[in-house]
Amino acid sequence: MAKGLPIAKDIWRSHPRYLGDKSIGLQQDQLARRIADTFCPGPYFYYVIDSPTLTLEHISESIHPVLGIPLHQANLQELIDSLHPEDLDFFLRCEDVVAHFLQHIAPADKVCLYKIVSSLRHIRRDGTPVTLLKQTQVLDATAEGSLLKVLGIHADISHITRLPPRTLSFIGLDGEPSYMEIDVFGENVFERFIPYQYTIDEVHYTARELEIIRLLARGNSSSEIACALNISGQTVQTHRKNILKKSPVRNTTELIEFCIRRCYL
Repeated sequence: MAKGLPIAKDIWRSHPRYLGDKSIGLQQDQLARRIADTFCPGPYFYYVIDSPTLTLEHISESIHPVLGIPLHQANLQELIDSLHPEDLDFFLRCEDVVAHFLQHIAPADKVCLYKIVSSLRHIRRDGTPVTLLKQTQVLDATAEGSLLKVLGIHADISHITRLPPRTLSFIGLDGEPSYMEIDVFGENVFERFIPYQYTIDEVHYTARELEIIRLLARGNSSSEIACALNISGQTVQTHRKNILKKSPVRNTTELIEFCIRRCYL
């Protein structure tokens, strides 16, 4: 699996004082007010990131119909793992640019006055692609501008576009300036912005391995696969062992789910 969450954590922590040190409570009326102020052009779900611990709180049950993730399984790892593999790099660069902006462009006492907007493709648990409009806003921060609570709202805009623009916008509230449709991979994104360097680990299957994975996904047994591909049962078993060895999974069920999410199937 592409190590999206570990890389994201490295990016966030590479910006000194970007994340707060200690968690704080959150008033429910504050959360409700911010959600009510957000325009959602389709089915949506929301959550709050506790920045000091990088964990999700107040996750809405609607994450299940939108992404197919049951509420009891919803966490930051699952959310990032559901990203379309072609959009993971864009997501990571956006997070790097956002961290730079909130630390070096927005005044410390104004970080809560920006709505941060981008669109990303995800893969639902059933393997269908979905395009989500992502809107985030800092709910609480320290006096120095370190993040404490961040609201995230993801709305399904698949009915509007299947291939969203790879741009990032900072919408200023209460008179703050806006920065619209930023090309996060362009030159001079912001003055003194230096992109965080990372490498995304991807799993590469051979053509034969992909054939076997597809047949496994259809419910075929090893003997049936051997007949279909005109190879020995022992060869199929060897391929299956090699496939599991190179994959971040423990069994065939997890392998199929992983391959669906990574668009191998």
